[in-house]
Amino acid sequence: MKGAKFTRVLLIVVLLLMVASIGLGKTKLRVSSWAGADEAALDEAIIAEFMRLNPEYEVVFEPVTGGQYYQKILTDIGAGTPPDVILLDAEMIPSFVEGNYLTDLNPFISRLSRDGVSGTNLNEYFPVLVDIFRSGRSLYALPKDTSPIGIFYNKKVFDEAGISYPPAEGWTMEEFAETARLLSKDTDGDGKNDVWGFGFPSWVGVVVPILWASGGEVFSPDFLQVSGYLNSDLNVETYSFYMDLLSKGYAPTPQEASALGGAGSLFYTGKVGMIITGRWFNVSVKGQIARGADLEVGATTLPFASMDSKATVTYASGWAVPAAASDKTGAVKLAAWLSSAYAQTKRCLEGGLAISAIRSVAEEQGERDEMDSVFISMLEFARVPVGSQTKFYRPKFESTWAEAFDRINVGGATVKEAMDWAARTMDEYIEKGEY
Repeated sequence: MKGAKFTRVLLIVVLLLMVASIGLGKTKLRVSSWAGADEAALDEAIIAEFMRLNPEYEVVFEPVTGGQYYQKILTDIGAGTPPDVILLDAEMIPSFVEGNYLTDLNPFISRLSRDGVSGTNLNEYFPVLVDIFRSGRSLYALPKDTSPIGIFYNKKVFDEAGISYPPAEGWTMEEFAETARLLSKDTDGDGKNDVWGFGFPSWVGVVVPILWASGGEVFSPDFLQVSGYLNSDLNVETYSFYMDLLSKGYAPTPQEASALGGAGSLFYTGKVGMIITGRWFNVSVKGQIARGADLEVGATTLPFASMDSKATVTYASGWAVPAAASDKTGAVKLAAWLSSAYAQTKRCLEGGLAISAIRSVAEEQGERDEMDSVFISMLEFARVPVGSQTKFYRPKFESTWAEAFDRINVGGATVKEAMDWAARTMDEYIEKGEY
């Protein structure tokens, strides 16, 4: 009996040691993002599936909220203890690349793709979204998802005005202007419009694509000069076109919009017929409808100078691997999984958070949601954001444009005067290497 008892005890000890050794044998990977509670829950489920399929890894998810994300990531990089996988806005790529903070994923992707690892087949992604994270011949992140810039319109406002909805495939600036005019009206008889055709585009993230949509550029091809580009005659004419619509009362002034709760609030309450923004606005629209708002919303493209030269921008974030990651192969495998069809199905189809970067998943999104279908179609002519190509975009170009707009909106400067000033100022920053 004693021998049998001893044998049982010995067996239990051996089993415990085996379990401990298995646990100790796992490779630990850390991943960080700025995800809020809802998105973090989806990411945790995606990570749990990665660990189920790859039991040799233990993944610790470290979301950072409250606007401190990049500060923490840079602090960790400086200390030599960064997470193994990090989420980056496309606009952060140039400065992170210059700092030698990131791993070139290409060599790892090539090997992992041959082994059929999920998320490593670059042909699955929309080409523009892979290009966003390239620098030279290197690839520094895999696209998580994306949001092109287009127009949402309130169908009820159009119906009340007896106006046909904009064509989903696109329209001209002249058609946009006429629609804005017809939607705008004075309902209380005070001589000023209190229903407006559109929300005025002042944010730089919208301004750049509307200039592109008219054939303009904002930087030189090498991104070392702004004069002659941002302040070109064509760009001055384009932005003056929108300022003219504002002066005619077809959009609330930025001050009016702010006092009335913002463009989004005006759109939901039927005071603004169209809003120029990113696909992310669809999340807010669905939230309003879920809370009982009487809303019917459609989507269309930016207005183009010509239907033969369509353009917009698509913004994206991507999963990157810091240069100091200890197990780069494992980290790239995890980054690829976080961008894989499985992950994007969870995040984009089930969560509805953005447009999937993977064509097959996005196509299914489009079949389920008419507005998403319009934004997905924009990826065929969307351009890489300026910010993913030059370190001078964020924050210098963003803040310079904000001041230029204030000079027009508050200071009374002409569009040309403000754009000339912005171009000169940016050239000075570039010459000094300030960003």
